[in-house]
Amino acid sequence: MILKYFVLCILLSHVNCEDTLEKRILLSDPAYVQQQITHLQSELQVLQATVHTQTSEISSLKQQLSQPNNGGGGSTFVRWGRTDCPAYLTELVYSGYAGGSWYSHAGAAANPLCLPPDPEWLNTTIVPDGYTGQLYGAEYESVSGHTVFGSNSHNEEVPCAVCRPKSFASTVMIPARTTCYSGWTKAYGGSLASGYYAQTAASEYICMDEDDEPVVGGADRDDNGVLFYGVKAFCGSLKCPPYEQDKFIACVVCMK
Repeated sequence: MILKYFVLCILLSHVNCEDTLEKRILLSDPAYVQQQITHLQSELQVLQATVHTQTSEISSLKQQLSQPNNGGGGSTFVRWGRTDCPAYLTELVYSGYAGGSWYSHAGAAANPLCLPPDPEWLNTTIVPDGYTGQLYGAEYESVSGHTVFGSNSHNEEVPCAVCRPKSFASTVMIPARTTCYSGWTKAYGGSLASGYYAQTAASEYICMDEDDEPVVGGADRDDNGVLFYGVKAFCGSLKCPPYEQDKFIACVVCMK
């Protein structure tokens, strides 16, 4: 049978007849076939062991990230400009809308709030035109059409999410950084934001998410309220270098 194949191979001008014939002879040898099967089974066992190890490592990591911190402490942070929290690392407490005081009120509260979408009300008497604080929504702002926030974000309402790290006890917002220092894990990064420097109301610096989005179903009009602007560096009392004049400031929220 092998001789017939060899003659046929030559007649058909196969250039690799000898190699092909050698393989056919080897494949007809039961000992050679068994050797190859044993070799393949050994390689398969190695691959299975590798997959098992990697699967166990992934499962252990997911379990570690999903377990709440039981060592005391614990913290929450607001992810400004988003309605969700970083996957695996944190859990969503609630999402809602950024709000606070009117941008030009002299008695304005400085801190913005993350307002829930399902308010519950006090059983109190409403006093019209009384001595009260006032609460408004928040908007992204730009100057002459230029903004560090997302495209077409001007005058759009700002969402927010309150997040709780699952396996971290501390959080910190670091201005002028896009990465965390060694030993810390990044929750999210973006642009430092505050009120406009010449407006009356005080404001706080917050970290607006780099993938910020508008409130779904928002009014998409210039209602004002709390206004968020990008923050630029001004040299003088601010050391330059390392800072640079008129550069917008980044920010990152880190966990440990």
